[in-house]
Amino acid sequence: MKILNIIRLITENHYLIIALAFFVGIFYSQDIIFLSGYSTFILAVIFFLSSLKIDLGEVRKSLNNKKLVFGISFSTLILLPVAVYYVVGVFDKNIAIALLILSAMPVGMTAPLLTEIVRGRQSLSLVLTVVTSLLAPITAPFLIQYFAGTVVEVSFWEMFNLLAIVIYIPFVFAQVLKTKLQIQINKISKTFTSLSTILLGVLIAVIVARQAEMILGGWGNILHLVYLFIFFAILHIVGYFFASGQDRKNTLAVVVCFSYMNFTLAIELVNKFFTEPKIIIPVVLSIIPWAIIFIPFKRIAWK
Repeated sequence: MKILNIIRLITENHYLIIALAFFVGIFYSQDIIFLSGYSTFILAVIFFLSSLKIDLGEVRKSLNNKKLVFGISFSTLILLPVAVYYVVGVFDKNIAIALLILSAMPVGMTAPLLTEIVRGRQSLSLVLTVVTSLLAPITAPFLIQYFAGTVVEVSFWEMFNLLAIVIYIPFVFAQVLKTKLQIQINKISKTFTSLSTILLGVLIAVIVARQAEMILGGWGNILHLVYLFIFFAILHIVGYFFASGQDRKNTLAVVVCFSYMNFTLAIELVNKFFTEPKIIIPVVLSIIPWAIIFIPFKRIAWK
């Protein structure tokens, strides 16, 4: 029992897992590259485990503020990616596409937990996570094809199929399973976070392994990290702006949902459909500011 508790504590530390995944991916790339063929399956399992923890009854209750929910969903999935592409595209087209892909992703499945940590309204965060996740398989392929289609040939239907496999199928299967085995699921639900974190680490390690040489390739990646940290900092400010007029708890929930997108989906998309390292590497490196910038944000939110 003590060993299981130790494993749970280690795996619940996202920073440790992400750091370890980068290390393994870079220095043991040849040993794990064979797993790259399973990346879609791994991502689907992660989403399935996250979906098992979603209470649709709670989601329905939290939909009372439909104007706010769908307004923020539209802003995160459409307005933000388009604005990011046009603003950043003035300076660097490849970085603009990378940030477009990140911006077009749905709210991350960890957003309700992050919202709870910063003492925001968790129910609003949960609704935005579900709504954006169900809409993203339609909106993200359209935006990426429209804006990135001149750089690389990407198929709307191929991207839709990929996102449908990793979002719709696991989500529906999880909800059906919950109607039959809710009691059994509740008994083992404490292990879901640890298992998801381990799978996330494997997924990151595999994708980093494919780009190991490029990631170690030069000082340009440091510049990418600078851009990414600025990008994530701006997302927090934009989220605060869009939450104007809301109470403090709603504001914090909106900021989290704007800033902490489902980067695993973005990584899988660039892994499957892009070959340009200047687009792939910034998306992969986004894991670092995504994880680190939450530390100062949490301290600011608590004040």
